[in-house]
Amino acid sequence: MVMRYSLPLLLCLSAFAAPAHAADLSTIGCIAEKLPLTVKAQIVVDVERNLTETGTKHSYAPAALQAVRAAANACASENKWPDAAVRPAMLYTLAKLGWPTAQRVATARGLDPAALEEAWGALPEETRNVPLTAEVNGQLADAVVAQADRTPEKAELVGEFFGFLSLIQYTSYEFSQA
Repeated sequence: MVMRYSLPLLLCLSAFAAPAHAADLSTIGCIAEKLPLTVKAQIVVDVERNLTETGTKHSYAPAALQAVRAAANACASENKWPDAAVRPAMLYTLAKLGWPTAQRVATARGLDPAALEEAWGALPEETRNVPLTAEVNGQLADAVVAQADRTPEKAELVGEFFGFLSLIQYTSYEFSQA
């Protein structure tokens, strides 16, 4: 008789004791899965333009951003994401979809993406789980680009490359904490 009442009570109490993380990290890829190929292709075009036009503010086609927003809203509803998880998931998606293009552009411009990723991975996790600061970006650039090879364009590209790595890491962290 005691067992009959204690099991439901135990289940109720455990529901209150367990921390609630509504933004399950395994669902962060939902947005990319919902985007049509045409939108993904537009994001690639936008990323390539952003990385090759030095000194300009980054931008994405408004229709692509609207599609990302619509997919994010659908994913938030389906996966019961809290409002605080939507923006990091959108930024994560843009960075993740743009990542192969960033690697390709870096290689074409004489950088070694593997060396850049290794420098990024050597940072402490707590540094990688927050937005990249100008100071850390400068330290990373100093570690991977020889003084003789430094040009303003290359410095900007290195910063952009680390920006992608930073966005992927810290937005996934923010998402998981929402």
